[in-house]
Amino acid sequence: MGGAFTNNNIRKEILKNHLSFWLNWDDKTLLNRIKNSKKRPLAINATDTELIDLIKKRSNVYSKASYEIKCDNLTKSEIVNEIVKIYETN
Repeated sequence: MGGAFTNNNIRKEILKNHLSFWLNWDDKTLLNRIKNSKKRPLAINATDTELIDLIKKRSNVYSKASYEIKCDNLTKSEIVNEIVKIYETN
């Protein structure tokens, strides 16, 4: 749940001059990945409900990315291949 894309100025720059990808996973997968993470300041001591609310809020912003890749049923290699395929067609 990177926060840079939530910054309006950064997002405008990315959307104007770069390719952007939303790697979209279901809420349960994201919750399990970020819960109690010491690397994610907003997740420290947050409840599951607070994290789900944050995921939903950020999903509204992330959905503005140039491309969405639904990752739930994909391996890491398949995700990379999707990104490369999109990149090579642009």
